[in-house]
Amino acid sequence: MIALSDIKGVGEATVARLAELGITTPSQLVLRLPSRYVDLKSPVRAREAECGQFCLFEGTVVGKTSPSKRGARGFTARLLDAADSGARFFKVTFYNQPYYHSVLKEGETFRFLGKIQPGDSLLINPVFEPVQKVRNLDGVFTVYPLRGVIGQGAFKKLVRSALDALSAADMPAEVLEVLHSAHFPTVISEAEQGVRRLAAFDAATAVAIYKKTVNRGENVRKVFYNLPENIILRYVSSLSVTPTESQKRTFEEIFGDLTSPSDMSRIVSGDVGSGKTLTAFFAAVCAAEAGHQCAVMAPTEILAAQHAAKFADIADRLGIRFALLTASTPRAEAARTIGGLRDGEIKVVFGTQSLLSSRVVFADLTLAVIDEQHKFGVNERAELQNKGARDVLTLTATPIPRSLALTFYDDIAVSHVERRAEAAPNVSTRIVSDAKLGDMLRFVAAECGRGRQAFIVCPCIRDSEGFETLSVNGFEREYGGIFASVPHAVLHGRLSGEEKDRIMSDFSAGKLSLLVATSVVEVGVDTKASVMCVLAADRFGLASLHQLRGRVGRDGSEAYCFLHVSRATDRAAERLKAIAECGDGAEVAERDFEMRGAGELLGTMQSGATLTPALGLPMTPAVLHEARSLADGERSRVAEYFSSAFAPELYREFTEKVVRVTLDS
Repeated sequence: MIALSDIKGVGEATVARLAELGITTPSQLVLRLPSRYVDLKSPVRAREAECGQFCLFEGTVVGKTSPSKRGARGFTARLLDAADSGARFFKVTFYNQPYYHSVLKEGETFRFLGKIQPGDSLLINPVFEPVQKVRNLDGVFTVYPLRGVIGQGAFKKLVRSALDALSAADMPAEVLEVLHSAHFPTVISEAEQGVRRLAAFDAATAVAIYKKTVNRGENVRKVFYNLPENIILRYVSSLSVTPTESQKRTFEEIFGDLTSPSDMSRIVSGDVGSGKTLTAFFAAVCAAEAGHQCAVMAPTEILAAQHAAKFADIADRLGIRFALLTASTPRAEAARTIGGLRDGEIKVVFGTQSLLSSRVVFADLTLAVIDEQHKFGVNERAELQNKGARDVLTLTATPIPRSLALTFYDDIAVSHVERRAEAAPNVSTRIVSDAKLGDMLRFVAAECGRGRQAFIVCPCIRDSEGFETLSVNGFEREYGGIFASVPHAVLHGRLSGEEKDRIMSDFSAGKLSLLVATSVVEVGVDTKASVMCVLAADRFGLASLHQLRGRVGRDGSEAYCFLHVSRATDRAAERLKAIAECGDGAEVAERDFEMRGAGELLGTMQSGATLTPALGLPMTPAVLHEARSLADGERSRVAEYFSSAFAPELYREFTEKVVRVTLDS
């Protein structure tokens, strides 16, 4: 590998300066990417400029002061902003450059590039050129994080020389092309594409290291499922509905996992109402038929009970003993269930986090089904595995960002259950300001008066400072009068199981027109409701909002989802805009990934910035798509070059971390 001193223009003094920036090799030099790109094709308006940003302006000189005769010998030019039709002006000041006074002639138009300064003058000592003779202030200007140690122009020349040297030293053509795009783009889109592709190379290298390093022996199957070949046909025959083709395909994929040499780690992804539950039931049937046990964990008692009720007919036809275990299960019944799980008589159990209790011991738990993945943390999902479940099936309408990223490592397989043809998108999503809250509630009351059903979801049960009218209790007190003639009830997690069952039964039967609830209705509530109102929607995550929206319009009729917001931050406003624009759960998940990251891939954080391992570039859905689309030959060539010849020191820490940690889904 060539040394820094082999690069044209790099002497001892330059080597010392680069060392101050942590650059000691040619690869580190070319991997020091610009921190900012300034589009020199489009001057910005001075009144829209933000302090501290590098910007390009265009202005006509309308006046200037005389250079001072002492000190910094400064002068200031006043310019008419050529990019602003509103006859706006800005000022530019030059210090210790009195010779520019005669160059900046009144009536002539110039381009100026510099960092926005606080105070009276917009720019101080900017680079400038007349618009009629633009040479350098065109294309894209790159700004490097150099802390003033070395000049921007000088550094760019060193990068060019280093790329020439590395190219002569057999740098692969695709790597050279990407680095050139990142350092010397002609348009902003070229720079963005270059950085994204470089991140894809980094991600592909990380995957190659992961697959080469991780001991796959840990995933070798130790629990076997002796299943009859006709298990899928038997299961389908036990159903009261005809499965879709995508559901049947998922049955086959689950069967293949359970009879393969490796443990199952699979996500079943499908939009709200697509029929993911039937695939989970099939997995449970497989475990029971093979003589093992399956635990199905849901985030709410309502959903767990609903699953158990739906599974009852299947279990009866196939002769499978199952049970429901939640915090509301009567003590005597819970004791019988725990005993049945301990001695192995009960093969399938539905429950909530109660299944994680130390009191619950399984005779032969081999399969865990996690419903609504986004409701559980990494550690909670791992608890069932600690109780013996080596095979894991996860259901989700909106995969958490972490899982989207982990699927790239081939640690998790994905099945897609497509929406039924009759379940076409039919829900209109609208964002409602605080000023329109009353109008929205009156619309809901009118819809209920027409015989339709609605949900009003509040972020909490009781009042808290600053949110007095947004709790369930506060809403009833403040706005209950609007719904005085509407049959309604309040539903939240602190009600007894018997009360919740009664309320949901009345709502499903049409005895109630409105439920004022917490997010307890987010998952698993099958009704004919047509209106969903989420109060303080900015306090909910994207996955939760998508799930709540999925509670209405399930019968195919026209439906509405109103997202109320009073004082949303910019980030919250971005989330609400995303949910309003995205109707598909997979698209919502990708937007979620873009906005909050996937967290630690080699840890337990499920969100937060996810960076590529060596270059620290953002790991976004676009980067993962780019990395997946690399041709096999290109992927292996790039991975080998990056990890061995180009930047092995950058991947050493990642390799060591992979050795210590097994990725957990």
